[in-house]
Amino acid sequence: MEEKLSKIEELKAELSLVHNFCLTKQNILNKSEIKQAFDSVENKLSTLHFTFLLSKRSIKDPGICVILPKKSIKKATKRNLCRRLAKEFFRLNKLFLEQKSLIVLSKKPASQATKEELWQSIEKFSHFLKESQ
Repeated sequence: MEEKLSKIEELKAELSLVHNFCLTKQNILNKSEIKQAFDSVENKLSTLHFTFLLSKRSIKDPGICVILPKKSIKKATKRNLCRRLAKEFFRLNKLFLEQKSLIVLSKKPASQATKEELWQSIEKFSHFLKESQ
């Protein structure tokens, strides 16, 4: 009986680990949380292609909002690529963003950048994030 309980506990721990690396609905900021995040920005980092804003969040889970206006990135495929890269970065670095809101804003040069250049821009924020911890 005790062996079954320990196996169940192991499975629960495994599931929670998997859940930590997923992007869930709780991780997407809603309208009021976005306003709150813009009002209380703690850290701001600008790279060539993006501007990253970090602020405190009231709940434990980290949150993300990716804002890519049509004015700065005309093509939908490029906007989707930027969105996917930003969300993938967030998913991989959720542990460093505990109880934080991350807002990613695009800049005009992002429309002409390659996937590698965009990822390098995001990696600069990753280094900044790890240094500030």
